[in-house]
Amino acid sequence: MDQPKVSIIIATYNAASTLEACLASVLAQSFHAWELLIADGGSTDGTLELIKRHAQNLAWWQSKPDAGIYDAWNQAIAHAKGEYVTFLGADDAWHTPSVLCKLFDAIDQRAFDIITSRGALLSRNGSLHEFGNPWDYSKVARRMTICHPGALHRRELFQYYGPFDINYQISADYEFLLRLPSSIRSLHVPLHTIDIADGGISRRRRWTMLIERYRIQASCRRIGPVRAAFNFLDKLWRIPVAKVLGIQN
Repeated sequence: MDQPKVSIIIATYNAASTLEACLASVLAQSFHAWELLIADGGSTDGTLELIKRHAQNLAWWQSKPDAGIYDAWNQAIAHAKGEYVTFLGADDAWHTPSVLCKLFDAIDQRAFDIITSRGALLSRNGSLHEFGNPWDYSKVARRMTICHPGALHRRELFQYYGPFDINYQISADYEFLLRLPSSIRSLHVPLHTIDIADGGISRRRRWTMLIERYRIQASCRRIGPVRAAFNFLDKLWRIPVAKVLGIQN
């Protein structure tokens, strides 16, 4: 396929226990105009063997040490050919085989920069917490309100506004979104498209994530350190309240 509609990028490191299900959800899609790219950080647990078994389904892959997930994403983006780019975690999965078909039916022949949808965070006990709002720069400037896994980004955005900043370990995707102009063309499809395993790095290292997002907002000219501090404190008090009430936050 000379020009796939979407490049699906997966960064992996010792993900043998979850990657098979992620790949199966891609291969099961009824929409076939995709390409799949995997950037592996030099896994030693059998991930590399799993990738090699699926090599015929991959447009590009590599396995070598990298500087983390965002470095891996950047390296994969350099090889992507799709009109859009989307990022899956190795423990994520498309919710149903018709997800991509429904997203591109909604896009139709129109041109957008960001396409968002709904995701579900799967807890260890099997419960679901669905989340993901439409793109709204004023709301994203306060906190991450969209479901980033599975969101479609027009590939040219990375040419115009640069790659992910690998100085951030957890929130470089958020920093990239704040670099975008508020006038980008967006489409929200209110459909549950992606299943996300709870326990990802942003939830395991919550304090690091909060500090990174403060730094990102403080350095953003449209937000600044004062508003960033207010947003930081606003998020801080919500975490224990949500824990007491049993609400995902």
